[in-house]
Amino acid sequence: MTVYPFQIYNASAGSGKTRTLTKEYLKITLSAPKAYGKILALTFTNKAVGEMKHRILDSLYQFGQTTKKENADSMFLELMDDLQIDLGTLQKKSKETLKDILHNYAFFDVSTIDKFNHRLIRTFAKDLKLPQHFEVVLDKDLLLNEAVSRLLLKAGTDPIMTKVLIDFALEKIEDDKSWDIAFDLINIGNLLFQENHAQHLEKCNDKDIEDFLKLKHALKKNMALLEGKIVAEAKQILQLIHNNGLQYSDFSGSYFPKFIEKLSLADLKVNFDSKWQVEFGSKPLYNKTCDESIKMTIDGLFFQLIESFQSLKQAFHEIAFLKNAYGNIVPLTVMNSLRQEVKKIQAERDQLSISEFNTLISNEIKNQPAPFIYERLGEKYRHYFVDEFQDTSTMQWENLVPLIGNVLESIDDEGKRGSLFLVGDAKQAIYRWRGGRAEQFLDLIANRNNPFSSNPKIEPLPKNYRSHEEIIRFNNDFFQSTSTFLSHTVYSELFLEGNKQAINAKKGGLVELTFIDGDGETEKSESYGKTVIETIDRVMALGYDYGDICILVRRNADGLLLADTLTQQTIPVVSTESLLLQSSDKVRFLVDLLQYANQTDDRAASYRILAYLSADQPHRHRFIHENLDQLEYLFSNGYGFELTALNQRSVFDGLELAIKQFALAEETDAYIIYFMDAVLAVENKEGSNIQLFLDYWERQKGKLGISAPKGLDAVQIMTVHKAKGLEFPIVIFPFANEHIYRRKDKKMWVPVNKENYLGFEELLLNEKKEVVQYGASAAERYLEEEQKMELDAFNLLYVALTRAEKALFILTDKQLDQKGQHNNDYYSGLFIHYLLQKGIWDAGKNVYAFGFLEEAESKTLPMQQSIPYTYSNKTMPAFTIVTTSGNLWDTDRGNALFKGNLIHYAMGMIHTAADVGLALKEVCRLGDLPLDEMDTIRKAIGQIVGHEKLKPYFKDGNLVKNEQEIITKNGTFLRPDRIVINGQRATVIDYKTGKKNPNYAGQLDCYGNALEEMGYLVENKILVYINEDIILETL
Repeated sequence: MTVYPFQIYNASAGSGKTRTLTKEYLKITLSAPKAYGKILALTFTNKAVGEMKHRILDSLYQFGQTTKKENADSMFLELMDDLQIDLGTLQKKSKETLKDILHNYAFFDVSTIDKFNHRLIRTFAKDLKLPQHFEVVLDKDLLLNEAVSRLLLKAGTDPIMTKVLIDFALEKIEDDKSWDIAFDLINIGNLLFQENHAQHLEKCNDKDIEDFLKLKHALKKNMALLEGKIVAEAKQILQLIHNNGLQYSDFSGSYFPKFIEKLSLADLKVNFDSKWQVEFGSKPLYNKTCDESIKMTIDGLFFQLIESFQSLKQAFHEIAFLKNAYGNIVPLTVMNSLRQEVKKIQAERDQLSISEFNTLISNEIKNQPAPFIYERLGEKYRHYFVDEFQDTSTMQWENLVPLIGNVLESIDDEGKRGSLFLVGDAKQAIYRWRGGRAEQFLDLIANRNNPFSSNPKIEPLPKNYRSHEEIIRFNNDFFQSTSTFLSHTVYSELFLEGNKQAINAKKGGLVELTFIDGDGETEKSESYGKTVIETIDRVMALGYDYGDICILVRRNADGLLLADTLTQQTIPVVSTESLLLQSSDKVRFLVDLLQYANQTDDRAASYRILAYLSADQPHRHRFIHENLDQLEYLFSNGYGFELTALNQRSVFDGLELAIKQFALAEETDAYIIYFMDAVLAVENKEGSNIQLFLDYWERQKGKLGISAPKGLDAVQIMTVHKAKGLEFPIVIFPFANEHIYRRKDKKMWVPVNKENYLGFEELLLNEKKEVVQYGASAAERYLEEEQKMELDAFNLLYVALTRAEKALFILTDKQLDQKGQHNNDYYSGLFIHYLLQKGIWDAGKNVYAFGFLEEAESKTLPMQQSIPYTYSNKTMPAFTIVTTSGNLWDTDRGNALFKGNLIHYAMGMIHTAADVGLALKEVCRLGDLPLDEMDTIRKAIGQIVGHEKLKPYFKDGNLVKNEQEIITKNGTFLRPDRIVINGQRATVIDYKTGKKNPNYAGQLDCYGNALEEMGYLVENKILVYINEDIILETL
């Protein structure tokens, strides 16, 4: 077996990348005992990790069951040849390796790159001066928002910061923008967490606020000088025209003198992009109808006027550059202060943002000798697999290079070198905004910037195993045809040569390209929705299921629009929004219960609760009206639920009781399960407090969701980014008209001469078209970014068009100008260009079909197994006993509630009078109470158990059920405090604190009725009020 230490697999869409990775992994794993422990496989998502682990383990299992060559998997046969072993040996090795991996699963290292970095940082936590048990922050938005809030609070206390922030607000007002600067600070603060800006920001680390203020002043001063220069030069030009006896009308169209007059009046709201300005100097300046003498005069001034015009143009663009930079100076001024606030928050909470991993490793760890890093890790990897390499950031790659270089350039005890397997496709690099750089992959394939002494062996994977023939042919032809629109030669070559995929045995398939007409955005959106529905209906008529269809969108807003449209047509949909917890009416009901328990005068929450409870009632409005002012009574008598449970128990326990009483989990409900997981996670991390959870919910409700269940018969709607790596029988791609050069709030750094800019090497600019006029270095950076935008736009389109197996439906705008010309800056223009190249474009035709879609084969949808909600059934008390009662219960009412809870808890452990001592010991142990409070509780319990009318119910010989749940025939859960049964006779007892409440009688009646339905004769129903004295109320 020939071993290449460094291999790169160039894997286009559907080319069997995962199979290739699995085979190469198994080739090493099966070559020696415990070889898997020397392999580190890295990819980018947990889903990809799960898929790769599954493929490896499943392959080993299948190989272990293979006894005949004719039944063997193709990979099995290939490994027999590669490893030069017979069937029996490979079968035995597979069984042994699978068993070994399962028994030593921790050494089966298939991981995300972030998880590996996390391990690395934990190992070096002490060296990095990090807490040993730091918490990883995944949501940097919350962190940043809090840092900005803290920074703004310094206004009024820190004089310099106050001036900076006030000046910024005033400048925004002068520019007719909102004075609220928080949005700008958050925008600029995001740069702290983006690797693309990391090395640029490092150059500003040594600058303090004073440095930025000096630069700001210098920029403002230079702008004023340049404005003065423009006005002066403009006046000189007008004087020159006047001195030579010329009129405005002597100049072609009078454009030039009128423009100069504007400048002379300090009106700089102009541009230099008009046709006459672009062509200025390429033809005579005079009006063709003027006298020859005037023409001669103007010709005599020609070069002087041209020179003056160019000088004005240069000064104008210098001002534009300074103004652009000036707009970003103030946010940058506070960048270091913002960074310090972020660090302070993290230090207070022992946190570390995941976005800092790469920077930390780059700055502190990667320069350590590789053997030392391995020693600290406790691992010695000899083989590296890196999947989706096109999405690897520069810093991630540079951090791995020392470790990989060490194994490639050294030999182990057996005299063998280590290896590196890189897998990727530059055409599927769609995460540049997250730091991904396709250029790294392209460089390595071309053996440019190779950090290792070993040259890579390039292995193309030429065949597409995913799609049917027509889809492969369409994509090959389309991307080769449009590759010329990529202005960078390397990128153009990538799409020209990289789209020559070989077809597989799957014949047929359909690509349908539809152009959507419509005047306004609303009309066009409606047309898209209508066409999508028609397409789904046609597909369903051929016997396909909803679950076979995926709709890909560029933006979530488009997905939401389509989800609403399909839902209105009763088409089942699974989308990002439909998977959010807040999309569940049951979850919203539980949140509203918490809102109401936290603030009982919240009329909006009351209304929403009643709206939910009356959803199936015929007289809904009457029900809401009648119960709006007696919600607690309705809870108690209608559902056996006491609102006090939400305040007296933990949030989790209170909500779990609500789920039972309101019968929210009678059927499987993933939303409830995930919601309660979130409740428990917040409770364990931050404590049990209703307001605390409500604050958390408000921040996270737009992000918390369930995972889409497999095999669900519903149309999936997802963004192209989420669909990467997935495949679907039928793909519909509406709104396929992305602007290739779409810029939204993009920033770029431009190098400057630090001698002229007070030691600053780069300035931050808003990326816009005028940047090309700022000078050679700015123009170069801008054009470089534009070429990357082209590649990113093509890559996104490539990913979208290569997800389909059997049919691809593309819906795009019919975007033509008044002359009927298309615009190649949009996807629609690229599609029209392709049709023109094929000679089939017809402006009057809207639908073009390539191939055909066959009827679906009959299949059985997988059975879905329901997983019921599992109640915690805790043996612990239904409320949390805090050990700092004096601090938490510092009011008379609070103190009474606290003692009442403890007495309630104790009574739950008492079956007979003999249990009182043990119950009091347990209360004392849990409550950490002062002696006087313990005496009060002991006295109260004694009064209950020893009460003349209650004594019989605490004697031996009775069957006692304390806090025993009863399920009524309509599914409602009831939990009386105490039921005493003697034969077929029963007495129900309930303990209450505080004043008498008529609602309690209704609740006790519910308990009694339930017992009677169970066949018991209810003798007594007793309410026991536990206050300074014990008061009984017998019903």
